[in-house]
Amino acid sequence: MKRPIFGLCCAELAARAGLPAVPVPHYVPSGVVNAFATGSKHHAAIALTDGLLRSLTPRELTGVLGHEIAHIANEDLRVMGLADSISRLTHLLALLGQLAIVLSLPALLLGVTEVNWPALLLLAVAPQLALLAQLGLSRVREFDADRLAAELTGDPHGLASALAKIERVSRSWRAWLLPGWGNPEPSWLRTHPATAERIERLLELAPPPAMPPFPSARFVPEVTVSPRPPRWRTGGLWR
Repeated sequence: MKRPIFGLCCAELAARAGLPAVPVPHYVPSGVVNAFATGSKHHAAIALTDGLLRSLTPRELTGVLGHEIAHIANEDLRVMGLADSISRLTHLLALLGQLAIVLSLPALLLGVTEVNWPALLLLAVAPQLALLAQLGLSRVREFDADRLAAELTGDPHGLASALAKIERVSRSWRAWLLPGWGNPEPSWLRTHPATAERIERLLELAPPPAMPPFPSARFVPEVTVSPRPPRWRTGGLWR
């Protein structure tokens, strides 16, 4: 996709999303297949790597652009930034609570004060619960961005094809760099949903075909081919 067409595509998608300003596209000279957005509705930027631009077709790139613009329109950057701040604050409060328990050990050993076991348990699990909530929110926002991208482009198949190709290319790189990567982490520990599930939801948004599929399986050949194995003849030819 040439730069003028790329800019026009960004402007059109931004207008459809109702953004007050067009996100500024940036080229990242990296072979990694990736794209990301940053900023706010009024001042945003979208970065696309060289590997992504070389791997995807213009139709697939349009789907990726729609996905990133959907993140900007949904203010996902602000929402996820707030969620990250809450997670960090929870972790800090848990550390302060653990420090207070350590400083109170002499009093606990002398029996001057009692251990508040529910509070101690909450201090132990609060950072992990906050992290899981943050990851779950990230996956939900990804699904929402996919849905809005399909609405903006009017082409769920374009984004679905891009996701499948990005997953295939990323798997080949990971298999080469990390031979033991074959067992990925559970879905509830990921920032993004499984690619197969994202593609399935996108295809559900696609309109049904205008005509039913051609029933090619109903046709039976009139001439059957004998499974007789080939024979060798004197001239050295198969028949």
